[in-house]
Amino acid sequence: MKVTLTELEDAAKALEVNVTYEDLKTSKGGSCRVMETRRIIINKHLHANEKINILARELGRFDLRSLDLSDPARKKIQQESDQAAETLKLSA
Repeated sequence: MKVTLTELEDAAKALEVNVTYEDLKTSKGGSCRVMETRRIIINKHLHANEKINILARELGRFDLRSLDLSDPARKKIQQESDQAAETLKLSA
């Protein structure tokens, strides 16, 4: 089963995280908090697979235990989260 952008967007919505796609000139995207609103912003010009990777990576920062996610979605989120952590470790 393939992980879809819609499934990950639904997970974000369940966590009350606002996902938007914007014209980011120099960034692929990331997450932030504005006041009490949690956001994930993704470059709208990226290919769907890249959007999935970024959204999965950012969702890995949240407690997902209460969400009803497919096994492939959980694995994708874990994979992207682990990869991001490894990249940070190598750059330190």
